[in-house]
Amino acid sequence: MAVPRRIGILGHTERAGVQRAAARLVTRLARGGRTARLASDLAGEMGKGGMPLAGLARWAQLLITLGGDGTALRGARAMAGRPGALLAINLGGLGFLTVADEPELDDAVRAALAGAWPIVPRRLVRAVVRRRGRIAASGLAMNDAVLKTAGGYSALHLRMSVLGTDVGHLVADGVICATASGSTAYSLSAGGPVLAPDVEAFVVTPVCAHTLGSRPLVISPRGGVRLRLLGAFDRAMLLFDGQETVDLERGDEVQVSLSRTTVRLVRNPGRPFGRSLQRKLGWQGSERRSL
Repeated sequence: MAVPRRIGILGHTERAGVQRAAARLVTRLARGGRTARLASDLAGEMGKGGMPLAGLARWAQLLITLGGDGTALRGARAMAGRPGALLAINLGGLGFLTVADEPELDDAVRAALAGAWPIVPRRLVRAVVRRRGRIAASGLAMNDAVLKTAGGYSALHLRMSVLGTDVGHLVADGVICATASGSTAYSLSAGGPVLAPDVEAFVVTPVCAHTLGSRPLVISPRGGVRLRLLGAFDRAMLLFDGQETVDLERGDEVQVSLSRTTVRLVRNPGRPFGRSLQRKLGWQGSERRSL
């Protein structure tokens, strides 16, 4: 990627310190001869002019997100298929998808602008809803596409096919179809496996299935899963990264596969994946443990 001159900034408007960090970034980028623009919602909170996120993603050569994983996911979906890259800074909570914390903001931006940090492509998961033979909705997710009900304990009844083979009637609270990047999120909490982020595959994880035989599946890029909604005792829906929702009807068929579309992420070489597992998820206990 050429040296970025057009920088977009997306921030979580309810996070303390985001407006201050964004204002500082705009000033410093301008001093360095870069043009910085804010996403509309953040700009409005700051009393400035901004751009809708879709337009900002088309314009920006580098999009910086200020917040937690949710903000990074919004930015990633917006940048999907774009030539620009995403730099995710943690001003939130867990921040598993982010590559630097607030005290490292200036150093991270400087490294990204100088091309000192590598840029890696990550594939997204795609879900298509077919209703009475026609496409009713479709979307991409950086982390996961999830079928669930709006209520707490209402199960879904689904007919499930994997790799073109009908594998039977599934009764569960939901089904998570997660990318390798998303394997450490909701899918992991539901008992799914951890995939290294550069693995080109996706994981299908039933949530609280009503049979012990239902287990997570890892699907290759050439494969897919088809889920037909047989019924539910509550409103059924499909969620993209937990942020965008499509209501489902009885008989709808949801086809999920690993998309060819990628998002380009700036990676911090000082934070390898194994280290993130240890720091963020407490992998294999704590550093403080001793014999």
